[in-house]
Amino acid sequence: MGNCLKGSEAIYGFCEWLTTRDEKTVMSADNDSAIICDLIKEFCEENKLPDPRDNYTDYLTIPK
Repeated sequence: MGNCLKGSEAIYGFCEWLTTRDEKTVMSADNDSAIICDLIKEFCEENKLPDPRDNYTDYLTIPK
């Protein structure tokens, strides 16, 4: 795995990046997700992270 980010490191890093931006990022069920998806894509590209698998949601557990 070498210098590749682990999943949890990428999540923490993404959140750290959001808190350093001048622009406010709003995420909620009532807001358009396109903005956050664009930011995720930008972060992943900058960090050379692979695209998610087509079936990644099969392995995802959402906290309740």
